[in-house]
Parts: sequence; structure tokens; C-alpha cells
Amino acid sequence: MKLSEVQIGGRYTAKVSGKVQVVRITEVREVPATNWSRAKTQIEAVNEATGRRITIRSPQRLRRAANGSEFCTEAVNRPAGKFACPSYDKVWPATAE
Repeated sequence: MKLSEVQIGGRYTAKVSGKVQVVRITEVREVPATNWSRAKTQIEAVNEATGRRITIRSPQRLRRAANGSEFCTEAVNRPAGKFACPSYDKVWPATAE
């Protein structure tokens, strides 16, 4: 899968700890370059089977989009700021923190 195809709030299947699990994407962030490494992109996700946060270092680890999404309906899972759910035709306004 390519990084341009990954959507925040989307559910994808990925291999986590040797098993194919459904993960939901919570954040895509840029990691700046250091003296010994180049800049890279990390994908923050939540394993839906365990509820644990994971870091995906390459979008190629994601297999395909999973069907359905309850992610958008729970306020705890939405990022701060304006959020358009990829599975529903709804946009949530920015939340005050």
C-alpha cells in the first residue's frame, strides 16, 4: 500500500506480532532527519484486537482496507482538530483541549 492511499481514521489489515490484525490509523507524522538518518514518515495506529498503540514504519506493512468502521463514532478515537471520517459522510469539528 502507498502512503497516499492511507487515511487517518481508516481501518486496515496489517501483520502485527506474526498475526494479521485489523488496525485503525490515528496519526501520520513526519520524523525529521538527524545526523545519521534521513527524514521518514511514521504511521501511528491502534490494534483493534488488543487496543494497544503501534507504530508502523512503512505503509507497505498495511495489507488492505478493512470493511466497516466504528472508529469515527467514538470521540476518544478522533484526532484533535477537524476530522472527516473516511467511512462515513460526516465531518467532526475541531475539539477544544
